[in-house]
Amino acid sequence: MRNIDGGFLAAPDQASLERRERDVRKGKLALLLTVAGGFVTLVAGYQVFADFSPVSLVVTMLALAAAIGGGLLTKHLMRAVRFRVHKPNAGLVGAAKLTGMVVAVLAFIGLVGAIEGPGVLRIIAIAVGCAAIGYVKSLHDQQWVLFELDAVGVRIERTVVPWREVTRLTIDPVGPGMTRLGAVPVNAAPLYVAVQDTEFDQRLLAEAVGRFAPQGTQLTRA
Repeated sequence: MRNIDGGFLAAPDQASLERRERDVRKGKLALLLTVAGGFVTLVAGYQVFADFSPVSLVVTMLALAAAIGGGLLTKHLMRAVRFRVHKPNAGLVGAAKLTGMVVAVLAFIGLVGAIEGPGVLRIIAIAVGCAAIGYVKSLHDQQWVLFELDAVGVRIERTVVPWREVTRLTIDPVGPGMTRLGAVPVNAAPLYVAVQDTEFDQRLLAEAVGRFAPQGTQLTRA
């Protein structure tokens, strides 16, 4: 097992890796559509305000539709790749971070236009902004995901355990509105994390275990 910030992880089954990579590849294509749509939306949207034309407005609307559609498709596809339980309000916090970054990029683009700076600075700002958004999204997931299952293994907060080291998964109510999820490794102490019941569905968890875990892996009461 390992910490997701670094360290050694025993290699998972190659078949599991290949299956996950195929599924993730589909999600990445949908994410690429989202990023491309967002990029074009920023460029064309700025043009709408700077020098309005019907063409720029149409391009902006089409790009925005592509970004929104790509985002929904990405979410749908990634549900088939992994099961996650987040901290409360993770979605709102993530949306606030991304919104703040978009606003900062637009403000910089507006500043460049106000001082009549070279157009290449706007393109660079948008490209850097898109890359920063991807980085912030990845960092947000590391900090706000409490529990995750996929074809490779189980993640408890910041620790990953490959399936071949997992003997069983546990679920145990620990208080009003709280449930403790856990994984019991072969030769290590059990790992647990408490999550709010509002953040996960036990039926979806059971389906995820059946989809991702090796045959015979049990989900039991602690």
